[in-house]
Amino acid sequence: MRIKQLVTAIIALVFFACTEKKEEMPLNLIPYPAEVTQSGGVLKLKADELSITGLDEAMFDLLHNQLSVEQNLELLSSENGVIKCVVNQEADIVPEGYRLTVDKQQVVIEAADKGGLLYGTQTLRQLISKSNNAIEIPQVVINDAPRFAWRGMHFDVSRHFFTVDEIKQFLDYMAMNKLNTFHWHLVDDQGWRLEIKKYPKLTEVGAWRENVGFTANQEKGLNQKNTEAYGGYYTQADVREIVAYASERHITIVPEIELPGHSAAALVAYPEYYCDNAGDLEIWDQAGVSAGVYCAGKEATFQFLEDVLTETMELFPGEFIHIGGDETPKDTWLACPDCRRRMKEEKAHDEHELQSYFVHRIEQFLNKHNRRLIGWDEILDGGLAQSAAVMSWRGVAGGVKAAEAGHDVVMTPMFPYYFNHTQNHLSSSPGHPGIRTLRDVYTFPSIPTDISPDKRKHVIGVQANMWSEYMPKFEHIEYNLFPRVYAISEVAWSPEIREWDDFYARVKNTLPYIGKYGVKPGDISYHVRINVEPDYANQSAGIEFVTERSIPVYYTTDGTEPTKQSKVYEGAFVLSEDAHIKACQFKEDGSTTYISEKEIIFHKAFGKPYDLKYAYAPQYDGGGKYGLTNGFLGVEVGVEEKPIDLTIDMGGLTEVRYINSRYKNAPMSWVFGPKKVIYEVSADGKEFKQVAVFEPGVTESDVDEVVQYPATFEAVQVRYVRIVAESVGICPAWHPAAGGKAWLFSDEVIVK
Repeated sequence: MRIKQLVTAIIALVFFACTEKKEEMPLNLIPYPAEVTQSGGVLKLKADELSITGLDEAMFDLLHNQLSVEQNLELLSSENGVIKCVVNQEADIVPEGYRLTVDKQQVVIEAADKGGLLYGTQTLRQLISKSNNAIEIPQVVINDAPRFAWRGMHFDVSRHFFTVDEIKQFLDYMAMNKLNTFHWHLVDDQGWRLEIKKYPKLTEVGAWRENVGFTANQEKGLNQKNTEAYGGYYTQADVREIVAYASERHITIVPEIELPGHSAAALVAYPEYYCDNAGDLEIWDQAGVSAGVYCAGKEATFQFLEDVLTETMELFPGEFIHIGGDETPKDTWLACPDCRRRMKEEKAHDEHELQSYFVHRIEQFLNKHNRRLIGWDEILDGGLAQSAAVMSWRGVAGGVKAAEAGHDVVMTPMFPYYFNHTQNHLSSSPGHPGIRTLRDVYTFPSIPTDISPDKRKHVIGVQANMWSEYMPKFEHIEYNLFPRVYAISEVAWSPEIREWDDFYARVKNTLPYIGKYGVKPGDISYHVRINVEPDYANQSAGIEFVTERSIPVYYTTDGTEPTKQSKVYEGAFVLSEDAHIKACQFKEDGSTTYISEKEIIFHKAFGKPYDLKYAYAPQYDGGGKYGLTNGFLGVEVGVEEKPIDLTIDMGGLTEVRYINSRYKNAPMSWVFGPKKVIYEVSADGKEFKQVAVFEPGVTESDVDEVVQYPATFEAVQVRYVRIVAESVGICPAWHPAAGGKAWLFSDEVIVK
């Protein structure tokens, strides 16, 4: 009996060992698929057995070139290929989705369309590994489909020109990351890049400026030449070639023809479409916004734009035409008799309603040609036809507003989806100041929770933007694209965002392959992001540090520089006393690239509500509802042209003897400190008493700094505190953007 039991036990153990599921191996897939099932086995091939059938020539060439560069493998085309690609419109697979099956003998990629086949091959590319002369592919079943229909990358070629081959390379980078919408920013104040045959001077004149320009780049040594005409443009033959190339990669190109503003290059070429009394224009060689705005009063302006858009539509077959619509200085309209007459005829009460008329008219023209208008979120002002779509760039508020109104929305907020901003603090990194790390991109909520559940369907996608002011060479574009493109790819494609550590591990394993294309990707940051969660009821704040690298964070709270003898961050903590936090990570050699800091002050107005007479710009909200009283410094509220005029409600009579307000002064970024600051207090909100006034005037300076105006006075019992900071209004005569609207930024009002 005992022998029989022993034999039974042995058989059971053998059976368990044979049927036990083999441990799943980590798969370095970006973007990560919706469903992955591993059997634990591996398909093994000899190098000369790697063959495929069922791909068209362009798709085969793409995969062949990728495997050749990344793994030195030769992909063969064969009717009996071990890799079989099948388009099956009857399959239960959604558009752009695919099913990839790897068993002991073959690989099968099945899709309902050719786009799905492309994406299946890009997943397969990442599954293939080579060791000596052997190829291994894990046995898997992958069912996959994209999260968003619009998975976009934007590329600005106006500020700096890039060749046809460089555009094609950019499209290849998009294809390998399953991105399908190329937003091509072709025109702006700094250059017109699209050949329009009816208006040849657009490229003969508008495509060239006197020099490379962009002083900030000169200072970094990025522009080696600045002594001759700079520019370039794409012929219509070039465009057709690029459109065909993109189509082979299942990428739709959305061209952007800026209007009514950002149009200096076009108006230098054809000044008759500028307001007659607006003065002279030049094609810009700096960043920012010029006064180049089409005259809204001349009928000829609209004929010109319709002609331009007609040729544009002939070149680009996609559904959408992007018309910009952002950052439009309207001063010239107010002084123009033609524009004033148009306002009267159209019953436009102000220049903002005139812009709404302008956009509506262009929208109607596009709709007649079965195209949809899309523009930056400023086009929401004044209302839109239901077919129009919106790109939310000034934060997420525009996206919320558009979706709630029933408009399709592409989420592309400046933070964190502007890839022209640097992704680390290395002094050698090209790009615009203001860090957006890989982790920022990956963890940012792509659909705002403020959108009603039944309206979230209107968020049709996400997009990262690559403005080129600070990147004159394609290697700079590549540096800022990678590795962040992996994050936007996964956010756009994958149904769920996985744990950061999981994603980061896959990125590290993927980066060596992109290096084989000659790409120098951006360095993973040592940046410590200091997140502050104010608790106004308890006069405290929760502090959390977020990093990319899983190495210790050292910090202080008294403003001293952290060392390796400082506190080590072990998890979120609470502060209830004033603090000046400094935090950093140290490199292996003991150095640090950057010390993050944030100052927190628990003053009497901490968390108090206030009324702001002139609205702040959505992209500069100071961190939310209490942006000027949230206690932490360095995150600004921004108001364009108008004063910062706010009244704080202290909630009851409170003894006050000290007020301070802080402002950013960065003239070369169009941000000026106030020319006058007034402090007033009141017990009842009706009668106000002035307790301090400062009149610094306009500072002629290119130094970035924080200016502040502390005032101590005899203690008084008050409920309301009013601060009026007068703006410079427009950039002064000595400024490169003289006459353009200036900004006023403040980060906190401190009351004690």
